[in-house]
Amino acid sequence: MKDATDELSNFKDNKISQPSSINGFVESEKEKKIILEKREKWRQAFEARDVEAIMSYYVDDILSYDLMAPIQFEGEKMWRDNWINFFKFFPAEIKITLEDLTVFQEGNLAAIRGLTRLTATTADGNEVDMWARESNVLRKIDGEWLIVHDHISVPMDFENGMALTDLKPIGV
Repeated sequence: MKDATDELSNFKDNKISQPSSINGFVESEKEKKIILEKREKWRQAFEARDVEAIMSYYVDDILSYDLMAPIQFEGEKMWRDNWINFFKFFPAEIKITLEDLTVFQEGNLAAIRGLTRLTATTADGNEVDMWARESNVLRKIDGEWLIVHDHISVPMDFENGMALTDLKPIGV
C-alpha cells in the first residue's frame, strides 16, 4: 500500500494527473475579473468592519454555514447579527488574506473556493492566526454578482472532536 506522504508528494510534483476542474473554469474572463474584484472589495469591507458594505454582497435570503454556532444562518437579519457579534469578539485590528481563489462560472451562476487566513486579537487578548476553507456560490441578479451561499469551515480531529485551527496550507 502506498504511503499517504508519497501520494501527496506525487500530487504536488504533478506526477498524478489533476482533474481539469481543479483550476476552475469560466465562461467569461470578464465575469471572472468582476467576481474577483468584488471579492477583494468584500475583503476590504471586512477589514474596515463595515457591516453595511459586507451585507451588500449577499442576497437577502442568504444561507450560510459559518464557524460559529448555530449550524446555519438563514436570511439577512440573522447573517447581519452574526457579523455584528463577530466583530465584537475581535475589537482591535483584524486582517484576512484570501489565497488560492478559484472561480467557476457559467451563465448567471458562479462559485469561488479558496483558503482564508484570519489574524486578529480577541477581546480577551488571545492572538488568533488561523486558516479556514471557504466556498461561495454567487448568482448574477439584475447585472450584479451576489452571494447566495457562503460556507467557511475548518477540519476537525475525529478522535477528540476538536476543531483543527492550527493547520496551514501546503507550502506555507
